[in-house]
Amino acid sequence: MKYITRIVIKGVSGYGPADEAYNDKVTITPTSISYEYKPLYESELNPSRKWSYKTNSPIFRMMYDKVAGMLPAIIERGIQEFCTDIGGIEYTITYSDKTKFKEIYWGPRDYFEELFVAIKRMVPETEYTPVVLLTSEDFDDEEDEE
Repeated sequence: MKYITRIVIKGVSGYGPADEAYNDKVTITPTSISYEYKPLYESELNPSRKWSYKTNSPIFRMMYDKVAGMLPAIIERGIQEFCTDIGGIEYTITYSDKTKFKEIYWGPRDYFEELFVAIKRMVPETEYTPVVLLTSEDFDDEEDEE
């Protein structure tokens, strides 16, 4: 039986100012997680970022297995929405037999909220949350503050 050995999720900024444009990528394996953020134009307000963590923790492996177990339902649900003002989310999944699944979904990140919440738990506390994993839950609602 084949199993998932590597998960890569790539994000791209959508419609907006060029100085806020970016590409980012989260890569997860059973023993590691890494992130790379590349702005179109690097600046003090929009710097590039890169980090990587490797572990042999059974807790991390358990979290990876949970994320890998969620992927089939997500990639098989056939999201057909196409939004041109937001960036696509590209999934590349590598299996133990070296086959790959690759698809770009053009819909809001909230479509993947349950998966992204599980992955965000794997991100070390000392790092910013990867942009590709941000959903509406990550932003303060200014109306609630009044």
